[in-house]
Amino acid sequence: MTPAKKKSFEIHPFSIITLKKILADKSDAPPEIIEAKSHCQYFYDYLAHLGARTILVENDYIDRDFFEDFSEFYVRCFHDYGRKCTRLHFFKNRFTKGNFNKLLDKDISNIDEEKLNKNYLGFIVIKPLPRTIFGRTCLKTYDSDGGRRNYPTTRKYEIHLFGLKLIIDSLAFQEQDRVVAACATSALWSVFHRTGILFHHPILSPVDITKAACEPLPLVTRTFPNVGLTDYQMAVAIRKVTLEPFIVKAIDQNVLRATIYAYINIGVPIVMSIYLYDFSGPKPVYVDRHAVAITGFSLDNASPPIPLGPNNFLMKATKINEIYAHDDQVGPFAKMVLNQGIADIKIDNFDKVDTISTNMLGGNIKAVPDTLLIPLYHKIRINFASIKEVVSLFDSFLEVMRSSGVFCLPTQFEWDIYLTETNKLKEKLLASPFLDKNERRKILLENLPRFVWRATAFCGDTPQIDLIFDATDIEQGLCLTRAIKYNNDIFNLLLTISKNPASKTSPIWKILKWFSMIQ
Repeated sequence: MTPAKKKSFEIHPFSIITLKKILADKSDAPPEIIEAKSHCQYFYDYLAHLGARTILVENDYIDRDFFEDFSEFYVRCFHDYGRKCTRLHFFKNRFTKGNFNKLLDKDISNIDEEKLNKNYLGFIVIKPLPRTIFGRTCLKTYDSDGGRRNYPTTRKYEIHLFGLKLIIDSLAFQEQDRVVAACATSALWSVFHRTGILFHHPILSPVDITKAACEPLPLVTRTFPNVGLTDYQMAVAIRKVTLEPFIVKAIDQNVLRATIYAYINIGVPIVMSIYLYDFSGPKPVYVDRHAVAITGFSLDNASPPIPLGPNNFLMKATKINEIYAHDDQVGPFAKMVLNQGIADIKIDNFDKVDTISTNMLGGNIKAVPDTLLIPLYHKIRINFASIKEVVSLFDSFLEVMRSSGVFCLPTQFEWDIYLTETNKLKEKLLASPFLDKNERRKILLENLPRFVWRATAFCGDTPQIDLIFDATDIEQGLCLTRAIKYNNDIFNLLLTISKNPASKTSPIWKILKWFSMIQ
């Protein structure tokens, strides 16, 4: 007897029971495995928060990443693993199979392509495997909540569904495979989905990332199945796509906040290595080392910035109270809350360390940050620490002037420092209500390097001065590329001081030099 032909698509109302049944039916996992997976509850809660009402099941879907993994490993197994996946699409509006068929038939329907796009929440690919079933996943983010939540790493995805084109801003996620990938591979795969667009490099599949990472160390362990990648192996994989790996030790949470903010604003996701500890007993117990991809952050704008160093340097970045991560053991854009208590754990030279929350095991597991691995375009040579040092010295000088009444401002400056592209900088300057029109035109018409560091001094919500540094310069030549004037008093003061020959020996000469060249 000829087997019944599988339906091209199915449509179901959204619920946790329906979701789990679809996952069991479309994967190779038994219901008890589906029930035990924390991902299921995470995805349900996430999509319910976004207002999901309808699931469209796209059967017999060919997923490029899984197909490459399949051809490298699964096709050689004795067990007959399937090569076709299932893709689940989620919508906020309710519609039926009849409504969708009418749309495809170009008949009158209560839905159309525009309405589907307006209500589209994204998709999840289900792999035909017995445990690690969640493949490439692109879901809409939560809203910005008035600017509190920030997702600079998302990109535009075009989804083609039976001739319809759906568009969503997201960043791809998938569950760790444990065979052709590990958590670090999954994190890198998500990172490459953004840097591939930003820096124009090929986006490797999980199997290709693992092969690239293991290539220099063939004798350490076998490539497949893969149990995990070291920081060195992750750096090798980053170089494979022509980017440069930059590692920052970030066990200090203020370093963590400032570094994430400085680099993620250009759109670069960051791989964060963490130590996991179980806090369910009287003493924390080490569990494992883990890697996640940092994809966004939340700013507590109601709180003041944290003063740093002997001069109480203030940065907007210290207001970060949550970071969002693609955690393959949890889900996409998973919330990690900073400052979750001090633990008696000795790491490096620290006897007590700050912990951050994870969504793993009901909150018993907490994380201690270790390193941040940042993939950068090779021409970005000046790092954040160098910029922070120069700007901090400049801030100390301005604070002395302000406190002495040389210019009149009620509070110390708060600095907003981040890496950006000149095109994005000019877009923001074009829209700024604080710039004089002549100053704006001059800057918009000026040639600047592709990548720049922007450091803006704020008093309240009003910018006072912008410092623009060439991110592609060399360390010895690190000087101000240009300043942007908002406050005439501050700008004119710096012009006057820079003309004094003694200013050449000043600690802030790297900034004053630009002013000295203005006629």
